[in-house]
Order: sequence, then C-alpha cells, then structure tokens
Amino acid sequence: MANKLIVAPAPHVHGSESTQKIMRDVLLALTPALVFSVVAFGWSALAVTCISVASCVLFEYLIQKFLLTG
Repeated sequence: MANKLIVAPAPHVHGSESTQKIMRDVLLALTPALVFSVVAFGWSALAVTCISVASCVLFEYLIQKFLLTG
C-alpha cells in the first residue's frame, strides 16, 4: 500500500501561545525599528507608518463587511 500525502489547513503546529500574545511580541520586536526610522528620517516616517496601519485596518474591515458576509 502506497503512502498518501495528507494536506491540512494551517497551522500545522499547535502551541500554547495565543494569537494575541504572538502579535504583541511582533509589535514589541518592531518597536526599535520604528524608533530608529523616526530618528533617522524624521516624523514623516511615523506618519507613513500610521497611514499604513490605518489603511490596513480599514481594508480588513471592508473585506470582512462586504466580501466575507453571506
């Protein structure tokens, strides 16, 4: 009998950490890069970051509201 490849949706590895804790760690890890970019490039770097985050949140909301609802 031949071995079959079983494909399952992600995540394949389960852990005790929640998504909220992982995202908090990601934000903590990115903070030094944000601080350095503001020091190196000025306040416009912070403005670009804020606009990017706001755009992502807005588009996630719109996708959830209009595309993923039945």
